[in-house]
Amino acid sequence: MKDKIILITGSNRGLGFGMSEKLAKMGATVIMVARNKNAGEASFKKLKEQNLNVILKLADVENITDIENLYKSVSSEFDHIDVLINNAGINPEPPTTTIETLDLKIFEKIMNVNLRGTIVMCKYFIPLLKKSASGRIINFSSGLGQLTPDRMGPYPSYSISKTAVNAVTKILADELKNTNILVFSVDPGWVKTDLGGPAAPLSIEQGIDTPVWLATEKPEKLKSGYFYKERKIIDW
Repeated sequence: MKDKIILITGSNRGLGFGMSEKLAKMGATVIMVARNKNAGEASFKKLKEQNLNVILKLADVENITDIENLYKSVSSEFDHIDVLINNAGINPEPPTTTIETLDLKIFEKIMNVNLRGTIVMCKYFIPLLKKSASGRIINFSSGLGQLTPDRMGPYPSYSISKTAVNAVTKILADELKNTNILVFSVDPGWVKTDLGGPAAPLSIEQGIDTPVWLATEKPEKLKSGYFYKERKIIDW
């Protein structure tokens, strides 16, 4: 991964921090994007103390102006990026929520972060990815976003946002099929993070295995537009 430039949203904790550390240790330059200044700086400091090549940028993907400013800042320092990992996501919805009892403000916030944030990040950073010899977009989805199996759990707003992220992945892969950019969705599984909670069975190291693999594997071994879990394509 030497000379690779990787941008990761939501990188100050959980899976985002784990991927930042892992990929930087593999030799990549990692642009860590965080919305909280203090938390971002604390996480950035931990990796800099390991002499890793990381850069901190502050942006909230819910805010379109923040994304515009992030693009301006990154493009002023780098002529390309190689991997965009849309990891940032939220789920403040109570597990008892149904469509009938939906809080529309919570629904809108989840969609703005998880779905619109992913779309706008892609919109702005695809031009930099096109300048890479082998560009990748990795969109974080969830098993809750799958349509083919029985419903895996509650949280309708989060589930809808992640199903839509899979659709975005499919659409983008088709739009970019004649470019050097591959596009993937990934289900990291149920991971012990602030979002997943302490009851989750997987460690962060286990949760980042597939997205790190998608970021680093040879392109001819991957299929653009597909939904991956445990290094395998799954239905959605």
